[in-house]
Amino acid sequence: MKKICFFSGDITRCGGTERAASLIANGLAGTGTYQVMVLSLVEQNAAPFFPLLPSIERRVLRGGGRWIPPGPGALTYLPKLRRFLRREAVSVLVDVDLVLDALSLPAAAGLPTKIVSWEHFHLDFERQTLYRRIAARLAVRFSDYLVTLTPRDAENYREKLGRRKNIQWIYNPLPPELPAWGSGQREPLLVTAGRLEPVKGADLLARLAPSILLRHAGWRWLVLGEGSCRDALEEAARRYGLEDRLLLPGTVLDVANYLRRAALYVQASRTESFGMGLLEALACRTPCVCFDVPYGPAEMIRSGVNGFLIPPFDLEDMEEKISLLIENSSLRERLREKTATGLDKFQLGPILDKWDRLLKQL
Repeated sequence: MKKICFFSGDITRCGGTERAASLIANGLAGTGTYQVMVLSLVEQNAAPFFPLLPSIERRVLRGGGRWIPPGPGALTYLPKLRRFLRREAVSVLVDVDLVLDALSLPAAAGLPTKIVSWEHFHLDFERQTLYRRIAARLAVRFSDYLVTLTPRDAENYREKLGRRKNIQWIYNPLPPELPAWGSGQREPLLVTAGRLEPVKGADLLARLAPSILLRHAGWRWLVLGEGSCRDALEEAARRYGLEDRLLLPGTVLDVANYLRRAALYVQASRTESFGMGLLEALACRTPCVCFDVPYGPAEMIRSGVNGFLIPPFDLEDMEEKISLLIENSSLRERLREKTATGLDKFQLGPILDKWDRLLKQL
């Protein structure tokens, strides 16, 4: 039986990368065709935020829970990773973030272990820092397979870095339970989920949310997540007397519980590699308003059909579209009726089939 190991920076975190990796790992383990393991560079929590099947063994390279910043310091773990690959006789190591290739590719040199580089961002993002540029070059040159999240990003790797063979795009999957959770009465509620960081546009939300809430009495906005912009959002709520309407419950496990109550989902990210929040909102039959940034939103949103794509980063246009939907319940309902359009391609079954074919090819 092939032994597949997913290599993560920290599988216990609560991000979209970890959620997607957990879904694919669980799905492959559930087929009974593969022996599946998860290896983390470090684990900062006692258990994964997204549960793994009991049959999936978890290992960690560095104990103690202290984060290892990407860069030269992480290279000291090369020998330990190589010993792990040899001892466990790993058939395929799936790097759950391209930057891990800087460790896995040299560690696996000369071993029978195949390396799959799973791009969880996009090529433009990888080019923003030196260590990620190096990792992307290593992946293109030496990995046995390169997986991107969207067709557009796969084309970028072909055109800009010359990766021609053993590259394909595979969407991240919907959690299988979400599509059944789309019914029920909607509240006058907007929801945003994600890290409270500038890359996710949390600072833009601190400007946008007060304008919307002051304009529309009776509506609330829930911003789910934690991060460095929390203070800016809290300050905005205090300044405009919105403490009971601009709500920050922190990181929550059951995001779908909020999405299925919400009238609208809003995302103000400056960049997205895919956008699991958008996908889950649509599965919960919640219309979306988001910036049309590379690369994920346009894969899911048809502007004017199941939501609105806003030119980046036009806060005035976003405010007007949100206000239009708040004020026009019949338009909201028409968009809601179309939220399931095109979701079949994001179902777990077909996506697992793609992974299965890839692994068998290796």
